Amino acid sequence: MKNKTPTKRQWIMLAYLPFHIIWYFALEAAVTTDYYPIHCALDDMIPFCEWFIFPYFSWFLYMVITGLYFLANDDEAFEHYMLSLIVGFFICTTICTVFPNGQDLRPDHYGSNIAARIVKWTQEFDTNTNVFPSMHVVGAIAAAYAISKSRSLKKKTVLQIFNWALCVAIILATSFLKQHSVLDIISGTAVALITFFVVYRGYASKLVTKIEKALDKRQEKKDPQKN
Repeated sequence: MKNKTPTKRQWIMLAYLPFHIIWYFALEAAVTTDYYPIHCALDDMIPFCEWFIFPYFSWFLYMVITGLYFLANDDEAFEHYMLSLIVGFFICTTICTVFPNGQDLRPDHYGSNIAARIVKWTQEFDTNTNVFPSMHVVGAIAAAYAISKSRSLKKKTVLQIFNWALCVAIILATSFLKQHSVLDIISGTAVALITFFVVYRGYASKLVTKIEKALDKRQEKKDPQKN
């Protein structure tokens, strides 16, 4: 990887992450029992499978490694990836704010193997609220699509097969672990598609450009001697 620091434009995008984290955990604390339950008939047909906890957890590494690679090697892909997360997560948290939701799908019995114990431990802090649309799905699709469009990665066939296989496994995991309803997955996919239209058509980039120019003008007023 190239050794480089983020540009001002990249810092603007990265600045949204702490805002999102604060907003998300505020929702987690606020929405506990009084929520609309998300459920459909397909949820009852899908069995609980604790072994999906491993692809489910891989989501965190998937997201971080993708972002760090793009930050160091591919500015265009980094911008598309970050803006996809910003727009997608903003839509999801806004929906959860105005429409408190959750799911009551978790099993009463988890089993005793290592995977089951990890699932039980995970669900002690990963609540069953704020699930519609699924941010897990939005994030996984954003990473997979950005990797598939990256100029430096799109021709690496083995990587692309692994990329989309991991994305699908993560999405399936949300359902097989009873973390999400099928409706959460469908709505998360819809949000991702809307996000791609906004981001890859350049609309979100224009907003970042306006913010960047506004910051430059503010700096010029503070230190006019640099002009």
